[in-house]
Amino acid sequence: MSRINRRVAVLGLAVIGLSVVGARVGRTQSASESPRTTARGKAAASTDAIVPFKIHLGDLKQRLARARFADELPEVGWDYGTNLAYLKELVTYWRDRYDWRAQERRLNQYDQFKTNIDGLDIHFIHQRSKVPNAKPLLLLNGWPSSIEEYSKVIGPLTDPAAHGGRATDAFHVVIPSMPGYGFSDKPRERGYNPERMAGVWVKLMARLGYARYLTHGSDWGIAVATHLALKDPAHLAALHLAGCPGGLIGQPPSRPAGAPPPPPPPPLPPTPGPVSANLGYQEIQTTKPQTLGHGLSDSPLGLASWIIDKWQSWTDHDGDLEKVYTKDQLLTNVMIYWVTNSGASSARLYYETRHVDGRLLPTFFENFLPKLPEGRVSVPTGCGTFPSQYDRRDIPINTNTAAARTAAEFRYNVVYLTISPRGGHFPALEQPQVWADDIRAFFRDRPL
Repeated sequence: MSRINRRVAVLGLAVIGLSVVGARVGRTQSASESPRTTARGKAAASTDAIVPFKIHLGDLKQRLARARFADELPEVGWDYGTNLAYLKELVTYWRDRYDWRAQERRLNQYDQFKTNIDGLDIHFIHQRSKVPNAKPLLLLNGWPSSIEEYSKVIGPLTDPAAHGGRATDAFHVVIPSMPGYGFSDKPRERGYNPERMAGVWVKLMARLGYARYLTHGSDWGIAVATHLALKDPAHLAALHLAGCPGGLIGQPPSRPAGAPPPPPPPPLPPTPGPVSANLGYQEIQTTKPQTLGHGLSDSPLGLASWIIDKWQSWTDHDGDLEKVYTKDQLLTNVMIYWVTNSGASSARLYYETRHVDGRLLPTFFENFLPKLPEGRVSVPTGCGTFPSQYDRRDIPINTNTAAARTAAEFRYNVVYLTISPRGGHFPALEQPQVWADDIRAFFRDRPL
């Protein structure tokens, strides 16, 4: 951050019902720099400034009071999608009892900033530990998630001694909002895929002054972190993923310990029908995200229904979602999408990944990760797998550690693999202690 001087000016912005108030810390624009045009047509300096950032959430009560629900067949539970009775209960709580100002204060206890990278204002939490020699850790989420996914682990990671851990396991935590997600700008051009996002994080970590750093990814964060490992192996010291692709599903034959990685396996057979039932959202978002997006932008009820369906399907809850998450946690994640109007922009990431040179690929997963063999990761990799990362009735997760490791080694330099007894798609929020222990155990032995 040495390029950033201490000239301070007051910054005030209003974006989609979200007000941003803070002190801007930046450098003066030089004569050779061309201005950047904002959505409102005003020129703004393209700068590598780091901008303090605060969250203020708008009022939804009028829209929620006018909510109109769809009908539902009797006794179908969640079989057809979001359950009507639960959605009504959640919306009533949202309208009458949810205290967004309290959630605002909770999130604003963390140090948050914006900085412009490649023409986009990027939002991120940067919570530094007070422990000397703490390791920089970049945490990447996916869809339909947000910075809320990591909110319960910021304290344990930055101050482990206060949460039952070792002081030597402390991290400086960086949690960005992906472009098109939450409080970061939305990409304004085609082709903004996980590889492009990885390039943004390379620049962010360099701008923060971290010559060496670590990263963890879940969902889209897995894809972005994998590209990051290929783009920046000189600075990324180790990679931890919430389940390594290839090691989640399937039982490839074993091979002798220490043998070189086998050639890539043949393509997977077509996905059976029962699996597709839980991937309908993917077909829509990879083909017509804008059609869906208009409804997500206009209706908080529709947005909540679309998002909560996935949290219900991908959480290890034994039939009761609120055994794991509170309504406040679920709604705060939804609110981050709502106040930033990022329902459509977040869905477009699916489209950009399944389309290459204007061509629709047969399946979304063909382009989710870099192509092998050139896309194999050499950075030391840890795989922390949770059994309900997807609906286990449809996609049973590989719980054979040896087989999972063998499969993951097609793509990654796997040096660590665990399979937890419980947990789902958002493990840092669902099982924060288990997740934090796994992060500490893996990165403890990874020198920067």
